Parts: sequence; C-alpha cells; structure tokens
Amino acid sequence: MRHPTQGTPVKLKHYATCDTSSVIYLLKCPCGTATDTTVSRHFNSAYHNQSQLRWAVVAVVTPSQRGGDTNKKLLQREAYWIKRLDTLQPKGMNDSWSVKCFL
Repeated sequence: MRHPTQGTPVKLKHYATCDTSSVIYLLKCPCGTATDTTVSRHFNSAYHNQSQLRWAVVAVVTPSQRGGDTNKKLLQREAYWIKRLDTLQPKGMNDSWSVKCFL
C-alpha cells in the first residue's frame, strides 16, 4: 500500500479478509482523498459509485489474553493511523482526531 498523500510505501503487517473483525481500514476514493471512517457522505456528494471504492486493512487489533477494552484499543490504533497517514481534513476526510482514548 502507498501513503495516500505522500505516495511512499507503507508496509502492512496483517492479513485480513472481509470476515476479519476488529480491523482498522483505509478507504480511498477516485479523487485521492483518504479516510478510515464512513465515506458515504463524501461518495454521495462527489457522485462517486461503489465500484470506484478502494480499501485496505491497515491493522488488526487482537483481544488481549488478559482481557481489557478492545474498543479502546481500536480507537487508539485508529488515532495512530489517522496521524500516520495524514487523513485529517483537508488532505483526508477525517474531520477530527483525539487522544482521549489514550487517557
């Protein structure tokens, strides 16, 4: 996979399918804007269609053997990838980024 704004290679460490749960994913539209959240609003407003959608799983969050909050771990990894891939507006479609999940 290539970084959505810089074009540099990004090594993905996980194998995932459509059935894999607890994943962080990147969706990319034909206009080059990237996000890791719902893109339906953008796709509708930009008149894109489903066949133009490209996606990649960038991380798989595995539950800890000791338990813990998997949802919190997902939010932490999502925050990491939003920052790493620079998908905040105006370069991407993420309109916010928070470190609240790390507290």
